[in-house]
Amino acid sequence: MRRRAALSAVLLLTVAAACSTNDEESLERPTNAEERDSEQLATCEAFYEGTGTPLAERAEAARSALGSGEVVDTETYTEINALEQRLRELSEDAHVEMVPVIAQVVAPFTAAVTAVNEAGEQEVPEGEEAPFPDLSTIDVTESAEAQGLLEEMCADAGYEAG
Repeated sequence: MRRRAALSAVLLLTVAAACSTNDEESLERPTNAEERDSEQLATCEAFYEGTGTPLAERAEAARSALGSGEVVDTETYTEINALEQRLRELSEDAHVEMVPVIAQVVAPFTAAVTAVNEAGEQEVPEGEEAPFPDLSTIDVTESAEAQGLLEEMCADAGYEAG
């Protein structure tokens, strides 16, 4: 009987602990549309404004460069790499509903970074450099569509492009 009572007490404590953890997590999430929109606005501002050339413009230019085969060496690849890093950072701070959309925007840039890294890891004869991969085969269509969806999400949240 004492074992059952002890087991019941342990189970109750476990359930209580799980419930309190969930309550704490829910306190951190936005509880209403106004808070959600506020968080989304911050993400939108970072994507469409920011310092220097906005990420939105950079993403459009990078997709164009990838699709047209203009990214052919380390020098032309530098912007793709920098943009990919910056978009990943944005997704870390983004509103949870926007994270998968930003992931789609950044996907071709991540594919380019992966291809360049893998090419750099190939064994080549001493004194030679690994050949630069053909990045023109990376499909950028879904990234462009995702950026359109992000624009709609921002408009729905009340963001007005300047």
